Amino acid sequence: MATARRERYRKQTREEAKAVALTQLAEAGTAGISVNAIAKAMGMTGPALYRYFAGRDELLTELITDAYRDLAEAAAAAVAEAAPGDRFRALAHAIRAWAAAQPDRYLLIYGTPVPGYQAPPETTEIAGKLMRTILDACAELDGPAAGGSVSPLEAELARELEAVGPWADGTDPAGEVKGRALRTWTRLHGVISLDVQGQFSGMGFDPGALFEAEVEALMRGV
Repeated sequence: MATARRERYRKQTREEAKAVALTQLAEAGTAGISVNAIAKAMGMTGPALYRYFAGRDELLTELITDAYRDLAEAAAAAVAEAAPGDRFRALAHAIRAWAAAQPDRYLLIYGTPVPGYQAPPETTEIAGKLMRTILDACAELDGPAAGGSVSPLEAELARELEAVGPWADGTDPAGEVKGRALRTWTRLHGVISLDVQGQFSGMGFDPGALFEAEVEALMRGV
């Protein structure tokens, strides 16, 4: 019983610390995350909180893995609920909606790298869950647009991607599918990241229209 209570308290304390850290993240970015400041906000001493997190980097890892996991789960759920033929679009909109709802967490994983922080291997493994969903959605799409052809550079990229091995758990798709998934990942996140950071402000157009155009182009294979 005593051990169970300690574990519950430990979990509650860690979750509360992460919630305070997210508030700091929203107010001052990653540079504003301070274990001592979190402890103070929780009514604890810095050394006391260090019993729950070894340091800022461990706390950052928790925040990053939580964010990757949440985004991957949101994307997978959207794809699972979509009808065949609409899964790619559902995936794209799920990623954009998640980023719009929690821009600070989105930029934590896709924004400027945190100086001095090196993410451990488990963050890459969790990020791979989202890539698995992207790969599966891309595998359902048709090939290049009607009348189009694959350029020598695209063919070379496909051959290179074919040789790198799997990016995520599950089957290892063909290089062409990996190439399409890679373009999907970069182009969607490019629009979303600029939008989340307000870079389109004052340009006189709806970023949503640009996003839709990118989704349509990616679905056509262009």
